[in-house]
Amino acid sequence: MTTELLNLLFPLVKLIVIDLILGLVAFLFIGLLALRKRAAYAVLKRNFMGYFSNPTGYVFLCLFVLLTSLAAFFPHDFFNSNLANLDQLNYILPVIMLFFIPAITMSIWAEEKRQGTDELLLTLPADDFDIVSGKYLSAAAIYSVSLVFSQVSTFLVLLFLSKGGIDTGLFVANYLGYWFIGLAMLAIGMIASFLTSNLTVGFILGALFNVPLVFASWSDVIIPNKDWARAVSVFSIRGQFDNFGRGVVSIAPIAFFTLMLLFGLYFCMVLIGRRHWSGGQRGNSMFLHYLTRVLLMVPIVFGLSYFLRNNDWPRYDATEGKVSSLSPMTREVIRKLAPERPIVIEAYLSADIPEQYAKTRYELINLLKEFQAIASTRKVKLQVQIYDNLEPSGEDAMRAEKQYGIRPELVRVKERGVHQDQEVLLGAAVRSGLSKVVIPFFETGIPVEYELVRSIDTVAQPKRRKLGVVRTDANMLGGFSMAGGNFQQIPKQPVIDELEKQYDVEEVDPNSPISVTGYDVLLVVQPSSLNPQQLPNLVEAIRAGVPTAIFEDPMPAVYEGIPGTGEPKPAPGGMMGMGGGQPEPKGEMQPLWKTLGLDIPQQPGFAGINPDIVWQQYNPHPKLQYLMNANDEWIFVTDVAGEEEKFLSIESSATNGLRELMFLYAGGIKEESGRDDLKITELVKTKGELSGRVKLEELRNQLQARASQAELRVLQGPPMGEEQVLAVLVEGTEAAKPAAAEDGPKDDAEGGAEANATGRPIRAVYVADVDFIHPFFSENRKRPEQFADLDLRVQNITFVLNLIDELAGEDRYPTIRSHEPQHVTLALFEDQAEQYRIAERDRQKEFQESFDQEIQAAQEENQKALARFEDKIRQMQKDGAVDASKFEELRGLMQQLDQQRGALQRKLAVKREKMIAERDAKIKSSQREAERKIRELQLRYKMMAVCLPPIPPLLVGVGVFVSRRVREREGIAKNRLR
Repeated sequence: MTTELLNLLFPLVKLIVIDLILGLVAFLFIGLLALRKRAAYAVLKRNFMGYFSNPTGYVFLCLFVLLTSLAAFFPHDFFNSNLANLDQLNYILPVIMLFFIPAITMSIWAEEKRQGTDELLLTLPADDFDIVSGKYLSAAAIYSVSLVFSQVSTFLVLLFLSKGGIDTGLFVANYLGYWFIGLAMLAIGMIASFLTSNLTVGFILGALFNVPLVFASWSDVIIPNKDWARAVSVFSIRGQFDNFGRGVVSIAPIAFFTLMLLFGLYFCMVLIGRRHWSGGQRGNSMFLHYLTRVLLMVPIVFGLSYFLRNNDWPRYDATEGKVSSLSPMTREVIRKLAPERPIVIEAYLSADIPEQYAKTRYELINLLKEFQAIASTRKVKLQVQIYDNLEPSGEDAMRAEKQYGIRPELVRVKERGVHQDQEVLLGAAVRSGLSKVVIPFFETGIPVEYELVRSIDTVAQPKRRKLGVVRTDANMLGGFSMAGGNFQQIPKQPVIDELEKQYDVEEVDPNSPISVTGYDVLLVVQPSSLNPQQLPNLVEAIRAGVPTAIFEDPMPAVYEGIPGTGEPKPAPGGMMGMGGGQPEPKGEMQPLWKTLGLDIPQQPGFAGINPDIVWQQYNPHPKLQYLMNANDEWIFVTDVAGEEEKFLSIESSATNGLRELMFLYAGGIKEESGRDDLKITELVKTKGELSGRVKLEELRNQLQARASQAELRVLQGPPMGEEQVLAVLVEGTEAAKPAAAEDGPKDDAEGGAEANATGRPIRAVYVADVDFIHPFFSENRKRPEQFADLDLRVQNITFVLNLIDELAGEDRYPTIRSHEPQHVTLALFEDQAEQYRIAERDRQKEFQESFDQEIQAAQEENQKALARFEDKIRQMQKDGAVDASKFEELRGLMQQLDQQRGALQRKLAVKREKMIAERDAKIKSSQREAERKIRELQLRYKMMAVCLPPIPPLLVGVGVFVSRRVREREGIAKNRLR
């Protein structure tokens, strides 16, 4: 409880401190104004006090707070995006300001004219600037106070919903942007007040004068040319506010709003000073003179704004999670782009983005705008074009499909408790000259920054590194199989598809010596499946210094057709049901392990070796145990913040920054003693006090017998008290180069010569599992939201990509992959919604258990009904049917048994179908009930977020009204009171 309270108080105190600092600056400024510009200070004080001493002012204040709360929290997108920010308010605030700003400015000068007090002001011992600045500062002060009311109420709502996790920096940046928007619009609105003495006309003109700045963001509605429309929208309030909305404080938007402010004040100075020259002989010429001045200020304002937008530096990401910051490596990639190769990025985003993809869309837009900002300041020719809010049948969407093949992706989403398929357009194309890379769809699990940087780097440097995939029984590149006598096509593995986006992937034939200069890195999965002629070629390439990633599994659990390390290869299938002969022999693995300096824990087996299987009694995802029968051989290796011992190495870029990896029936790795020529880095290891090893044959027998978890743990025995290593990085020392060359095979003159010529030390990664790269983990990486019920999001594929990059000498991408912006979510809503979902899952489990029990009871009842016949038949068989009548009776009983068994089975099948329908109906009803409660929870929070914020200003307004009425009645005779 104390921790939760501190989590809530700390951000609130932080905001109060920031507000106090800003308030102190404002107080010092007003104090200085009171000393130096007494007339301006007097005007400021008079207008400010007049506004807040009138209950009407509080009506507008309550309305402003109500409208901002409605815009921020009432749209469905607020809970759908599940982000504790003000995105919805950022979108609609300029429209709200069109009504609130004129309500402040309409009486600035029009009221003075209406009451005839303008002449009193103009005859004061003050110049025109004092009057105009005093009027403007009073309006700015009124707006600032109103904004503080909105800020505090909105902050408290987000603080409550995020359980103290609110991003204060992002929030303050948003409201700083709101403040600058208001300052600019106040100056424009004041122009209208100086033109009329009618308050209503002043309100309407104030709104009309600000309309172009507000609605310029929708210029494409009336401007058919897309480029012109985009250029106009840049100078809209939304376009200039964009940086503030993303938590970035930069010079360009501040300069734009300041220039608009100065323009408005200068116009007001011209209007208030026209009394000096409008009635003289030179009235017309002076009018043209000042009109020319005002008109010339327009290109100055927009010209300077355009210049600063293209030179927007410095920039500061105020967000606490650095959501709008690029990784240092990404900045380096962009800075090094060649100016002679201009790059264009076109992003296409559909209008309706489901909840699961809201963060991806947010990151994509953020990053593209940061790319553009950095490129403009560094004079890099990188152009970004974002086509947002597209309809699938729209012109831009059709052009994306025709030109780049980017088409709406049909994804499974859950909206308001209903699973449905929805078309989502979320892709991008990166081109430079004739080079082009298309990202058809940004998946939720793949870092957007990595996808973009990889694509930019690919078109900027068309020549790619070469990855050689050694052909083994794993068939990573796809192929055909005759296993079991059936002709089967094996698809290419998804991890290869991912590698092909970055590398030039080529299959390597192990039947001949492998070129040690033709590949930047090799990938070999299950090298033990190579035959005695193929495996030595691989070993020789490793000895020659070719960087190699090796995945070897003693017991592949989910990959079919791949023999384990100690298992024989399957016999080749024959055609037309004929036998295919003896299985092909396998190569000897010991030379490979010897070359790598590894000692694999093993037992004697059918093929000479049988590596042990590692287990660990640690499962951070308990749902897997009852949903997928997970056991201790399902190994999870996590990096938990605060733990002194790291089980994912921080010394290697392949594992540094990863959170969690998952292995299935993996083997163990030990370092061979006495090998000073090799440096072995343990990349992944288990918790020593929770893990150990078990003999493969004994484990396989228990699994085939469907042993329970308790029986498997008896077989495993107690933990061994030592860490089990699952992956290592092997690097040869400088002193080992000549030795590596000398150890090459003597019968391969060409290979040996090539090895000696390279003189490179050994560099390889050995991972004791191949299930690690199964397509299941590729899908888990791409769309983790589909595995929400399992609470599973592991980084196996990221680890594979990282280690390939590390071996190839590519040190940029691992860093970029690990750079994940930290978004703040609606934790309170998530927790309460999760409680409903847990209760729903518990009910589903109860329904399933009840279903199983009833089915078992029905089966037992059927068995009892059949037992009478079976007992009589057994008795007659025991006694022996010696005569024909007994034999006929026995045969009749057996026929009755078959008939009864068939009837009971049909009855059970009907009952099973009925019970399945009832169970499914109950489950659906339970799901609908949970979603109904979640929607009610959303509505309750919405009503609280909208109705509570206006209460404080309303109470203050009521207090002012009552106080004013009491003062008015003081000193009045009672008989005159009504």
